[in-house]
Amino acid sequence: MIRPRLILLLVAVLAAAVMFVFLSGPDIAPGPVVVEVEDVQEPEMQGAELEEVALPLLGSGPLQVHLEYLGDANYQSPTYDGNLSGKVLNVYGKPLPLARIEVVGGPQNKNFAISNSEGEYQLRGLLPGMHIFRIYSGASAEIVRMQYVARKTTRDWHIGQSISATFEIRDHENKVLENAKVRSDFGLREAISNEKGIAVLHGIPSGGRVVIDVFAEGHVATRHELNLYAANTTDVIKLSPLEKGGRLAGRVKSWPGGDLPTITIVPRTAESRSGMTVWEKFQDVPVDNEGYFSFDDLPTNQLLDIRVNHAQGICEPRGRALTAGRQSPTRCDFIVRLSQAKVSGRVISEHGKSIAGAAVELLADSPLKVLAAMYPSIGSQRLSARLPMPSQLRRTTRTDKRGAFSIALGDHIQGTGSLLLNVDMKGMVSTQRVIKKVGTMVEVTLRNQRGGASLTLSRRLDGILPRCEWPTVPDASEAAGERVSELLEGYYRLHISRGSQTIFREDKYWISGETKIVL
Repeated sequence: MIRPRLILLLVAVLAAAVMFVFLSGPDIAPGPVVVEVEDVQEPEMQGAELEEVALPLLGSGPLQVHLEYLGDANYQSPTYDGNLSGKVLNVYGKPLPLARIEVVGGPQNKNFAISNSEGEYQLRGLLPGMHIFRIYSGASAEIVRMQYVARKTTRDWHIGQSISATFEIRDHENKVLENAKVRSDFGLREAISNEKGIAVLHGIPSGGRVVIDVFAEGHVATRHELNLYAANTTDVIKLSPLEKGGRLAGRVKSWPGGDLPTITIVPRTAESRSGMTVWEKFQDVPVDNEGYFSFDDLPTNQLLDIRVNHAQGICEPRGRALTAGRQSPTRCDFIVRLSQAKVSGRVISEHGKSIAGAAVELLADSPLKVLAAMYPSIGSQRLSARLPMPSQLRRTTRTDKRGAFSIALGDHIQGTGSLLLNVDMKGMVSTQRVIKKVGTMVEVTLRNQRGGASLTLSRRLDGILPRCEWPTVPDASEAAGERVSELLEGYYRLHISRGSQTIFREDKYWISGETKIVL
């Protein structure tokens, strides 16, 4: 039997022998592994020639081209700081493209924007204050809403599914009221209450802040903004009882001829009662031929600013602050005297000849300053009254056969900014002057339009252009096929769409001569 000590001795001897063999051999430095490859010349890589391909236009169907004239190169607009943006949504809450959002009434009547393919819109340069907006498209119902616009305001318009809504109307004694007129969307839909005070409005597009107005003899004309949806209109909607209306009357005893004076009433303070007053009922209302005026259905718990407006005169007194009478009308009289301050001048051609019949427009450069000076509450509070349109914001006349014009400044309040004088004549390039000092003669030269401008659409690489339709073009233009001609040189709002897709859009696009757009 082999002992363990002997086994360990044999292992040690073998290990020593192995080490002797490795350590006694020659030194061999490890070298890199070299792989021999045949020298094969690779072919030279050359850039491939790419062929330009015209991709198909987005959408389907014909091109819809909306083209609206804004003004010529000299035109400036008065200073406006309000901005409104948001989305227009359809009955499914999805974006509604090509919807038109348009101002109704007031100093910026018919200003508009069109929503893009994502339903987004933006109205820049609005006067801060309360505005009324009309929203519609060819693919939806029409709605009218009100919105106070500040420097940066966001509002989404939801044109929901058509619903019916039932309203209960009560008078100032909380009794059901018959023969009250109930309307939605500023009169697009109307109904008359029955002997039970019930009025049913059909076809209301559901949505948030739907405008509902109630008119009844002897009661304040009242407005509500209600969230109306199918889920919350199954029962009768009980509106708050109407308030007893007040009265105001008077006379403009004299004025310098021309158009009839107009009366505008604006609240001095914001309303604290239930509902709002339908203030546009009391704005820009002309007196009768004898100068008399009378207003019913006014609120009796608010101080009211009453102003008389006339393009050629200064009103005495400048304005009155009164409350409407509960039993008998509160009375106030005015006199309008001819203004001695005038903006006068002459319009001639580039050859020195007098131009008769030219349109002359005098605008306030800072309309909000003018409105705030006339109505202290405007611009300082979120009133439910729409911005009024007094003559101090805009006066117009035409040149006589000698090319002369004269515009009385009327009641232009000092410290409310400069004036903008616009002169326009068909076939000629309009001109604008800034008026900072009155009493001096202004000579305005109009040059002839250098031929009719045109706009032509085409496809890249001579591709096929879809059929073109021109639903909105200037009156004097001629649109046929892919071309519209007889355009005035100037800036245009241009929107080209196909189906629900916007192909091209510019809010201020210059057109002169033979202008071409390649799509």
